[in-house]
Amino acid sequence: MLEANHLSLSFGGLQVINDLSFTVNEGEIVSFIGPNGAGKSATLNLITGVNRPAKGDIRFQGQSIIGWQPHRITALGIARTFQTL
Repeated sequence: MLEANHLSLSFGGLQVINDLSFTVNEGEIVSFIGPNGAGKSATLNLITGVNRPAKGDIRFQGQSIIGWQPHRITALGIARTFQTL
């Protein structure tokens, strides 16, 4: 249903994500866990269209969503929320 293939993202000289791939099948619940700076938020920003990867592809139901505006991705049912204290 959702596939990330060989994603890479850098901010200036800092490599944030390097060759990340994963698949989320229909009905699965998936979470990203790891320490601060592991790339969790950066990955979600790529999926939701906030940032565009330097390399790689993101596909939803077989269609690439790279370059789509965040509001179009949200209309597919893909969104993120922010932690509030």
